[in-house]
Amino acid sequence: MERLTITLTPDLAARVKSAVEGGNYGSVSEVMRQALRDWELAEARRQAELQTLRADVQVGLDQIAAGKAKPFSTARIVKAGERLAAKKR
Repeated sequence: MERLTITLTPDLAARVKSAVEGGNYGSVSEVMRQALRDWELAEARRQAELQTLRADVQVGLDQIAAGKAKPFSTARIVKAGERLAAKKR
């Protein structure tokens, strides 16, 4: 295992120590390993969401290139929203 030294704000250090003292973790290292695992999961989710967003943007760009997009119209969007709202009533 590799040993790393990190610097935390006093608040973060207190929270880590509290987690250990409270019995939720056996050591500061366990807290940090869990934090890194959680970060990796969150990063994977962010990357998946970004990939989905990029795919959606590409769909829109492809529609524009194919001439399937209509010019932006606030009035048209508002009317469509009003129609949807009326259906839900």
